[in-house]
Amino acid sequence: MVMWLLRSCVVACVGSALFTRVTTAQASVQSTVSALPTASAALAGSIAVSIGSGAVQSLGNVTDNTTNTFPSSVSITLTWDLHPSTGAVQVMGYFADPAAAMTSGPVSIPSSWLKGRVLTADVSGAPTTYTAFTQNGVGGVGTAGGSLSLFSQPILGYSKSGSRTVDLQLQLDLTGRSLSAGTYSGTLNIRAVTQ
Repeated sequence: MVMWLLRSCVVACVGSALFTRVTTAQASVQSTVSALPTASAALAGSIAVSIGSGAVQSLGNVTDNTTNTFPSSVSITLTWDLHPSTGAVQVMGYFADPAAAMTSGPVSIPSSWLKGRVLTADVSGAPTTYTAFTQNGVGGVGTAGGSLSLFSQPILGYSKSGSRTVDLQLQLDLTGRSLSAGTYSGTLNIRAVTQ
């Protein structure tokens, strides 16, 4: 029995010595360096514009050669969640066709006859007096000669998300003009764009 243990031990030692010599005799093999996997995550920012009240405006009796103010304001709410490096969000009002902002059959009212103002206090870049929809678009939003910048919302570290509601008042200016009889309709588009 002692003999068996001795032989097992010798075999084990010899086998270990043989494998050691084989591994030291082989050249070292290393893997190539490949690009390390990278991970990234991005959260797309969001902006939304909604109309709370005043989405449908109506003037019952239009008077020629004077200003005609629409009876109620359009309540516009801007909601945002953006990266602080965005800078600002610009809210634009515009008519798709400045030559025909409102129509009644073949007769058109141009956007230059329609005006808007924002009376909400402390609103950056808002027109506080009635201003015609004759500006150009901003950042791909709006039409040339048929737009009005309604307000600008700065985006800073503390205000990267939030909301703001403003009231837009509208007016049809017929000063020095007369309008053909008819029922005129049109669509004022209100959109926001980051700057």
